[in-house]
Amino acid sequence: MRKGRLICQAVQKVRDLPIAQLYKLLKRWEELTVDINEIHAKLKELLSVIKLENGRSSRQDMADSSKRPVSRSQLNIEKESRAVNEKAASLIECMVRDYMQPVECSPLHEIVCFKNVETLQLALIGDPRRRIQIDLLESYKILRCSCCSRSGHSLLPSLHDTSILYNLAQEHGDHINLHDWYQSFKSKVCSSRSKGKHKSKQSPLPKKRKDMNEPDKPCEASIQARFCKAVTELQITGLIRMPTKRRPDFVQRVAFGL
Repeated sequence: MRKGRLICQAVQKVRDLPIAQLYKLLKRWEELTVDINEIHAKLKELLSVIKLENGRSSRQDMADSSKRPVSRSQLNIEKESRAVNEKAASLIECMVRDYMQPVECSPLHEIVCFKNVETLQLALIGDPRRRIQIDLLESYKILRCSCCSRSGHSLLPSLHDTSILYNLAQEHGDHINLHDWYQSFKSKVCSSRSKGKHKSKQSPLPKKRKDMNEPDKPCEASIQARFCKAVTELQITGLIRMPTKRRPDFVQRVAFGL
């Protein structure tokens, strides 16, 4: 609507311009439209008409230098000059109609014109914290782990350590006790080994073969190292805040929910 009002104001301005100013305006347009043959030809035609009108008006001014009533020829000149202004206004309307169409009117405009601004803003600005949270909770999709995808919401030791730790953090509030967190992590990491032992008691396989099939149980130092690495990764991603001097055995959760 605002664009339409501005164009109407510009057209009206051209209609009211004196012939001398209109000539200067059209000369400027002529320079700018050299590559557009159709408009350039119309401008040349208008300029030639204005030159002719200027010649007539100058001759009439010389003839009517003695202050006599307005003659019929003067009225004709004014009428013709108004006609020139109307032609210039019509030319503007023609240019707006044919050369200033909205992008949506062009064929295949969808290639260069994107209308869904919210999606574009989300893609450009992004939401990194939310993306990190989703990826940690659904890391099996990125790693393409078939066993984890079949397990549903239950945590398996084959899941990435940082994902296990972040999933366990969902069970805590603002502050997480490091000792409890570590014990939960340790139980999840070692859960498959304990299940394997129960199954092996029932199987009639020879002892040597059972020992070969059973994976080595991770040592305490290895589990602690994995736990520390996962905690550090969560701190780097900005999801937890490391312990303070007041509460050295607690970490603080920074992000909640999705």
